[in-house]
Amino acid sequence: MNRQTIRYAMAGCIAALAGAVMYAMVRLFVLAQRVDASILVVNVIAFAGIAGLLMYLTKKDRDLEEEELLKD
Repeated sequence: MNRQTIRYAMAGCIAALAGAVMYAMVRLFVLAQRVDASILVVNVIAFAGIAGLLMYLTKKDRDLEEEELLKD
């Protein structure tokens, strides 16, 4: 995996996190709906999964950076 692909994936993760928050805000405040299972699933399970993927990508990016430093 190259660094450019990792950067795009990280940007996608951040956009997905923002989308999850916006989904909950629209459902709760704009549509004035009660908290239901879909909001909990999106904001707890999906948020944790996306955050885990983001942490993995950050580690992978750091490892590639260290590899480039040692190569030179």
